[in-house]
Amino acid sequence: MAARKPTVPKRASRVAAKALPPEVATWLKAAALDVADDGIVISDASTPDAPIVYVSPSFERLVGYTADEILGTNCRMVQGPGTDPETVKQMAIALQQGKVFQGEILNYRKDGTPFWNFLRIAPIRDATGKVTHHVGTQSDVTELHLTREREHDLQDTVAHASRVRTVAALGASLAHEVNQPLAAITANAEAALRFLDSGNAAEVREALEAIAGDARRAGEIILRAHRLVRKQPAAAEAVDAARIASEVLDFTRTHLRHAGVRTQLLARKTLGRVMADPVQLYQALLNLVVNAIEAMEGNPAGVERALVVAVEPEDGGVRVRVTDSGPGADNEVLARMTRTFHTTKARGTGLGLLVTRSLVEAHGGRLELERNAGRGLTFTIHLPGEDPK
Repeated sequence: MAARKPTVPKRASRVAAKALPPEVATWLKAAALDVADDGIVISDASTPDAPIVYVSPSFERLVGYTADEILGTNCRMVQGPGTDPETVKQMAIALQQGKVFQGEILNYRKDGTPFWNFLRIAPIRDATGKVTHHVGTQSDVTELHLTREREHDLQDTVAHASRVRTVAALGASLAHEVNQPLAAITANAEAALRFLDSGNAAEVREALEAIAGDARRAGEIILRAHRLVRKQPAAAEAVDAARIASEVLDFTRTHLRHAGVRTQLLARKTLGRVMADPVQLYQALLNLVVNAIEAMEGNPAGVERALVVAVEPEDGGVRVRVTDSGPGADNEVLARMTRTFHTTKARGTGLGLLVTRSLVEAHGGRLELERNAGRGLTFTIHLPGEDPK
């Protein structure tokens, strides 16, 4: 007996929607504006001052002004001392060009309370294409903005804690590094006193010049440590990544020497600059160098401890490679090393690589990790150039 063919239900017929009468459509549009959660403002673009001709009840609630107080004014009435003039300028340029503007701006309610406003302004055109009005939709995103600020502050705190921990770990090396120029200053000062007694002005000058040089060197060491432990807001500027790498190796020179690590810095003199906070870029590289030193301290006798830092141009940006000759890692450990708080050290917190990755990504870059053909690992920081466009 042949199988019975299943019955396919007939497609439901679509009921044609009737066009609404013009007066009903107009009423519905007005009602939709009145009940919308976002504040809505319509301004007249035909006059230079762009007076407001409509505000929704939700906008009245958002800013604390009544419609009677708002109508006939312009958007500047909700701006205040903390409103970013550059955002206002970009808004004006977009409107003058008949384009859509959207972004966050700090505005103020009638009682003076500031709030963050996500604003979108679009042009309304007549049949000839002329812009006659602008309609703006506005949402209070203060809580979202504050949450982002708290996350940023937390990230800064974690990065600062990591810097303090790194400087503490290098404390003995830094003390030794500072003691060297201080000892030289003492020796040269004593020599200068003897030369004064003998009336040898040339030798006195030479001793004093040596004292000045050693004092500058000690001051630079202390200043670098102070920069790392001081908590300060990030400030991006055009920096020379090769110079930062050189300073990191100079800062860790004693630690490298005590660990028996041979170092090499490979960098061209004509490298492009990158836009970065110099302290944060310094910290990112310092974390990788210290991590490499600690990895190589476990090398067996007879196995060379070598660290190579290479700064190279790439696709409009710069890459910094930190290569060590440590024990390396298998695929499983390699994958875990890029995860949050993972560490291969007995007393490690896992913050070093996490902070490094966060700092690099905050500058629009990325951090890569790979095994070397022989021993060890290579960490590569990719950074966009000074002008990434």
